[in-house]
Amino acid sequence: MLVALMSDAHDEHDHLHHAVRQALAANCCHLIFLGDLATLETLRLLRAAWPYAMDLVPGNNDYPLADFLSCARLWPNTTFHPSATDITLDNRRLYLTHVPTESLRVAAATGEFDALFFGHTHVPEQRTIGPTLLANPGDIQGRFGSPSFAIYDTLHNSVKHFSISSKICK
Repeated sequence: MLVALMSDAHDEHDHLHHAVRQALAANCCHLIFLGDLATLETLRLLRAAWPYAMDLVPGNNDYPLADFLSCARLWPNTTFHPSATDITLDNRRLYLTHVPTESLRVAAATGEFDALFFGHTHVPEQRTIGPTLLANPGDIQGRFGSPSFAIYDTLHNSVKHFSISSKICK
């Protein structure tokens, strides 16, 4: 299964829309959003553009959180987790969080997860700790340069990063 990984949109709707189109063209059938959509408007736009299931965790700029949770409950195939969480997709155990805190390092050290995904830093990253993959898809916003997202392949437990071309977004 191919899973789109996105984070840190910060209301950058053009980039988000293009990332969704790229992920769909690559045959992704699930989306994980790792925080900082920023406003309910961006959550609504994402839900309208993405036709498949999605899991989301809050970021430090998603507020009020209660409104995000209430809104997401209205949609099928949409789970907005109230905090960092673990899920299972295609027999892969995944840990999702926004900020790469101590909980991420503890989760990686357990060896119980196939992959751990986080956002917040706005920088694409990929590494392993033992057999566990850690990845940050970068950011939709493009705060430090080229906006990006990633695609996670559950079959190979691997991540590939993609830039969002500014030519296409404008």
